[in-house]
Amino acid sequence: MRALFVVSLVAAGIGGVTSIDTTARRETRTAPPIAASGGRHTRPGADSARVARLLTALGQTDPVVCDLIGDQLGNFWMGNDDARLGRFTDAANLQGAKDSLAGSITDPRAIALLQANIDTDNACVRRVAAKLLGNSTVSASVLGRLLDDAQPRARESAAYAAGVGERRETRTGLERRLTDSDSAVVAMAAWALGEIRDPASAPELQKAVHSTSPRVRLASIWALGQFEDAGFAKDVLPFLRDADAGTRVIAAEALGEMKSPRVGPALIGSLTDRSIAVRRTAANALGNMSERSAAPTLESLLLNDPDPDVRRECANALGNISLGRSLEPLARALDDADPDVRREAANAIGNLNDVKKAPAALIRATSAADVDLRREATDALAHIGDQGGAAVQALLDRLRDEDKGIRLAAVQGLGELNVAAAIPGLTRALNDRDPDVRQAAAEALGKTQ
Repeated sequence: MRALFVVSLVAAGIGGVTSIDTTARRETRTAPPIAASGGRHTRPGADSARVARLLTALGQTDPVVCDLIGDQLGNFWMGNDDARLGRFTDAANLQGAKDSLAGSITDPRAIALLQANIDTDNACVRRVAAKLLGNSTVSASVLGRLLDDAQPRARESAAYAAGVGERRETRTGLERRLTDSDSAVVAMAAWALGEIRDPASAPELQKAVHSTSPRVRLASIWALGQFEDAGFAKDVLPFLRDADAGTRVIAAEALGEMKSPRVGPALIGSLTDRSIAVRRTAANALGNMSERSAAPTLESLLLNDPDPDVRRECANALGNISLGRSLEPLARALDDADPDVRREAANAIGNLNDVKKAPAALIRATSAADVDLRREATDALAHIGDQGGAAVQALLDRLRDEDKGIRLAAVQGLGELNVAAAIPGLTRALNDRDPDVRQAAAEALGKTQ
């Protein structure tokens, strides 16, 4: 009950401010705030009273609740449901208060309050204050001074704020923090430089990947990946062999972003890594790179890996690579024990090139009890364009499906086939209960001769 009560305080902005340090850090009132870079922040932000109430409530609540709220701040759209449908009738209308916490804070007193709390003892409150500060109009000069603060926690928070706000003006200060005596500050500065994505920071990050601190190495590897530059692959490749599985995951992710021809063989090697997370990440990276040479290994993993998430990622990767040779293993995966793997396999089949004949397993899947599998299979069958009797009949059967999306996919697929056998079904679809299906049927009949 207490946690729920505090959540209501957060949303409504009710409560005192006695637990919040309202003394501004030195020099914070002398520099007027400037507009945030790139014109990104357009929502009206919270004032100092609401900021104080939010930080106070977060400081008093359960740490899990605090962290959940910290994650979600700024991650929702402005409210536009004037009728408030889906809300309890006796609930207070809090949308304006919530929207203000997602907007750019411009109130100088609120900004000063946030600065005063970036080194508070409560780590969650500290993070929220820094996040809101990053999404405020705080000046680059103030952020620069905070990056040089005597307190390590303040420097770490300032780096986080600079990264959240993607403040390119702070790049030099963040690079200076890569040699900080506190490894937490260094790791956060590396992360922030990755968020800012200024290639000028790459030389300093290339040095930081050799840090003795595992967290600094992780942040630096990740940051180099954000530049999406194949020239940095040589700095990251050695970490695919690191003893720590988490480091290998981040390295695989970063190399996938670089899309260098040099990294394909190394990532294929990672598909046999003992870590599930590494195999999954490597499969995703190879799919995003459309690495054709990875297809045989991905096909084998799709059918044999013990982890369903790895199998699902392999199916997705094979769909992105789009080689017709993957049809047979993907068709076999339609009988996988895991429903998500079956759905992803059906979706991947629809993305393959040079497939003219639908496998029997895909045709069967169009009548599966699982509506999501049925939808993916019908869509894939429609894309293949198989004019054989079994494929055409499967699409005709789906014209009576209870799901609108499935009926629509079947109509569109039949229209592309341009076969006389489709005409009676498409004619009946002109009376479908959904206007989109009726319109698609009319268009499909127009194509059919």
